Amino acid sequence: MNKESNRELDKLVDQLVRQANMSQWCQALLGRLKDDFHLSNMTFMIEQDNEIMAVASCVENTFQYYSPALRLDDYNGVPLGAIQFARDNGQFVRTYVNRPYKAIWYDDSGDWCQLVLPIVMHERPVGYIYAETNKPEYFEARIQEVEQFFAVIASDVSARVLLKELDSQHQCRQTAEAELAERNKSLKQYLKLLKNLHELTLVLSKVDTNDELFKTAVMLGREKLDIDRMAVFLIDFEKNEMRGTYGTDPEGQLVCRRSFCSAVPDHPLVNEALSRKDHVVVKENAPLYYGTQQVGTGWNAMIAMWNGDRCIGWIAADNLLNRKPITEHDKQILKLFGASLAQQIVIRQQNEELRQLNSELEGRVARRTQELMSTNAALETANKKLALWSMQDGLTQVSNRRFFEESYREAWLEALEDSTSLGVIMLDIDHFKAFNDYYGHLQGDQCLKQIAHMLKIITDKTDGAVLSRFGGEEFVCILPRCSQQQLQALANKMVIGARKLKLTHEKSAYGVVTLTAGGCCMVPSKSSPTNNTYKDMDITAQQVVQPAVLHGTESSVLINKADMALYQAKKGGRNQAYIVDAKSCLLEL
Repeated sequence: MNKESNRELDKLVDQLVRQANMSQWCQALLGRLKDDFHLSNMTFMIEQDNEIMAVASCVENTFQYYSPALRLDDYNGVPLGAIQFARDNGQFVRTYVNRPYKAIWYDDSGDWCQLVLPIVMHERPVGYIYAETNKPEYFEARIQEVEQFFAVIASDVSARVLLKELDSQHQCRQTAEAELAERNKSLKQYLKLLKNLHELTLVLSKVDTNDELFKTAVMLGREKLDIDRMAVFLIDFEKNEMRGTYGTDPEGQLVCRRSFCSAVPDHPLVNEALSRKDHVVVKENAPLYYGTQQVGTGWNAMIAMWNGDRCIGWIAADNLLNRKPITEHDKQILKLFGASLAQQIVIRQQNEELRQLNSELEGRVARRTQELMSTNAALETANKKLALWSMQDGLTQVSNRRFFEESYREAWLEALEDSTSLGVIMLDIDHFKAFNDYYGHLQGDQCLKQIAHMLKIITDKTDGAVLSRFGGEEFVCILPRCSQQQLQALANKMVIGARKLKLTHEKSAYGVVTLTAGGCCMVPSKSSPTNNTYKDMDITAQQVVQPAVLHGTESSVLINKADMALYQAKKGGRNQAYIVDAKSCLLEL
């Protein structure tokens, strides 16, 4: 070392010697190390009762003196492995890392160097300096000065440690009564906080929403429970996500933090808090954050909130503003507050879920009621449609004989009750047997399909008309509330529609497939005759279709008359429609 360095060293030693007490000595020591060697995040430790104890720290320009000294497990400010290595070997320890030891998030300012510097006297460490620097090259260039400086102050350290122990014993004797008085004062304060917690819980139980719950909890929690800064976070472990609610900014103002969202930090403090139920985790000399930005150093406390065995969030508290130390009573109050808030959160969530469920049920009931009303109104129509779908002719895809019989019975009874008219048209494909014999049954089937399709188009455009395949090449159409003229017009459309298809039929005199139609229109009455004979026409009973289901009932008279009209149309040359009314003399009644 040169003379200039020796003079600086003498000045530093002289400055330390003049310090009146251990606190001032530590502040002077750490301050000079910070200024002269560009060191930060420093901790001064001593050997006491065969254990390393933290005496003072200087972190983020904040000096703190610990009296009594802290065990390293409680201090949480230095890497224990590096400290133990320096203790065992009496050597400087350097460790290069990507962030300061106590930082949660990575530092992008460059590599950091962690230093453990033992202060050795008679080959035995009497003290240690832990420090961090992002300018390790500056420290390495002056390492001889540091070693010489530590060798010079080793005896002073040893002496001050002894004086500190004597002073501590003296203080213990002097403060015994003061401690007892403080305990009584603390107990009174604890009882007051318990009362305030009860009042706070009653207030929280009356809020309506979770948002109001979090806001009130943070605002009144700080006011009534004497908590410096506080924030409430919620956790979604499935997304590995923590979300803010309300908290306190660095100036102590209540702020909404719903926009804050981050991955759950993989940090010992967080992991311990989330793994231990009903336990307040406190770390002294910890970095204090607002969001992800460090705003200071102090104690940091966390209590997890639970819903059964599921962690739903946590309360974080610290002493950034008033620097007040945390007591066991404070921890107990924080634990009770966490349990109370968790219970209120769960109650609100359950109430909200219940409200949503009730709202959904009311909506579903209203919709269901409307659906039932609509369904009941349309039930008869739907049943008819369902019956139509189930009673369909497989070849022509129009209604079959069974459907016709049921539809006709209903139409007859409705017309009978309302005293309205009912019409029936019987249709027959002319010379269809000859068509089948000449062209084959496959062509015959195609002919039936095309005729049926044409008839379906016509009847679908006619209000109330029901078309069915009666059997073989015969079709039947029911038309309620019609006049004889309307029935005649519908029958004519059907006959003309067949000719327009121009289906070639070489065995027919017309050269194409034609239809013959016969129909009748009448107003049913209970006195409608049923004992029908055929006297004035050259018709036998066997030539008139006798519906199996309708035969022997009053309603069969209309079918019989329509069939007789069909016979007359065929007799008149086919390819035509012939309609009679109820008073026709074709049938002697």
